[in-house]
Amino acid sequence: MTLKTYKIILGIFLVISVAAGGVLGYYDARLEAAINKTGDLGSVDVGDVKFDEDVVNILLVGSDRRSDEEAAGRSDSSMIATINFKTKELKLTSIMRDIYVEIPGHGRDKLNSAYAYGGVELLYQTIAKNFGIKIDKYCVVDFDTFEKVINEVGGIEIDLEEKEAQYLNTTNYISKKKYRNVKAGKHTLNGNQALGYSRIRYVVSKKYGDGDFGRTGRQRAVMQATFDKVKGQSLTKILDIALKVLSDVSTDMDADYIKGLAASVIKMGTTDIDQMRIPIEGSYKMGRAQHNMFVFFINFNANKAAMNYFIFGDGKAGDGSDEAFAKEYGGLSGVETFGYSGVSNTSSGSTSSGNTGYNNSGGSAGSGYSTSSSSGTSRPASTSTKRPATTAATQATTEQQTQATTHATTAAKPENTSQGNAEE
Repeated sequence: MTLKTYKIILGIFLVISVAAGGVLGYYDARLEAAINKTGDLGSVDVGDVKFDEDVVNILLVGSDRRSDEEAAGRSDSSMIATINFKTKELKLTSIMRDIYVEIPGHGRDKLNSAYAYGGVELLYQTIAKNFGIKIDKYCVVDFDTFEKVINEVGGIEIDLEEKEAQYLNTTNYISKKKYRNVKAGKHTLNGNQALGYSRIRYVVSKKYGDGDFGRTGRQRAVMQATFDKVKGQSLTKILDIALKVLSDVSTDMDADYIKGLAASVIKMGTTDIDQMRIPIEGSYKMGRAQHNMFVFFINFNANKAAMNYFIFGDGKAGDGSDEAFAKEYGGLSGVETFGYSGVSNTSSGSTSSGNTGYNNSGGSAGSGYSTSSSSGTSRPASTSTKRPATTAATQATTEQQTQATTHATTAAKPENTSQGNAEE
């Protein structure tokens, strides 16, 4: 049976561009030929949004489209990579796909539906409408590209939990059966195995939490591990990888822009990646909207303000933590459910253990902020960022989430949670 595989976004393409910048001059012709330049976000009308001339925001999209398919598919992951030349910071904002938003021209739906309705342009318009952020460029990555990069660098090292390893070996999340042989502990995963790991949603992680919180945490771990592995390659090897994968990446950046961006980032000398997750803690409720669709209803004012502060450094609330922004803008009482019933999150009494804040490789459900270190060593988020991590406990387990949300609205067919099928 053909698997419905979903892809994750790889911020490493920004890393590849940066690392290869010093030798791009020798490969100009090959670079020009390899880039699949389409569209231009600069021409998309998004009205009055926040921007800063010293800040570059790049929308990174993981599409569920196969490389040999023409349809856009849905966006499995959406992140904003930020380069702040004034503060010399690299940042990554992950926007969870199940957030219930207004999609221009299509009414309210999950965030990831915007890409299916109108591609990267409509996804940008949706993000701009709901969060007021200007995005300068974009990069869309699919499954084949993801596996190709991981394999080209010789695999990545991931610390698998016992339940994760068992799950991967007994389901089809690793699509190729011959690779369903992973073990608990530190394990070098190839591209196919890493893709399966990054898609896990129904196994509670001690590090990252449950549900989509767990999955986005694993995605960040994969990205950090790949980043670390890429850095260990020679410049010529990095460039060879870039040239092999760029033809499978859709972007509105041309060769000159990539080279200029790479040179500028290299001059910054920054190796840490500051990370944020939207929605922030204390600002959302879980529930079900039309067709019994599971969604996150959020406090838009709190999340918009927190995102603006994280990306641009403007409008600090209190100590700059998730809790401060949530409190400043009404917390759960400010969540917009649009007439549907919403079940409050359980951050004050979660049973998920070990999740007291984001860790070094990308985070758990406990906080919106973290810092990924180039050294790969673990340290508390608050020691390496300007804003302290929250101390709220993390989300309930998937079983609690499912039980709670089934009371939210009308009964209909729930989303498929069968372990035998690749998850959405």
